[in-house]
Amino acid sequence: MNFELIDQSVQYKFLNSKKYGDKGFKNRVMQNVKKNATASGLAQVGKALAQLQNDTLGDIVLIQKQAVPMDQIGQ
Repeated sequence: MNFELIDQSVQYKFLNSKKYGDKGFKNRVMQNVKKNATASGLAQVGKALAQLQNDTLGDIVLIQKQAVPMDQIGQ
């Protein structure tokens, strides 16, 4: 059974204990990531955002929503 990618976003974790208090980090989700985005491209964007915010880049998580084609169920 094949899935159909319908949407994806990326979550970046920015680290900065002075700015983000007890947790020491802030998660930000960016919507509408292109379907052909690469891991290195997402990392470059995250590093650039972290630098602009005077933060350190922590984790990067790609979040995908995929549809299950109804015509393939039960086959």
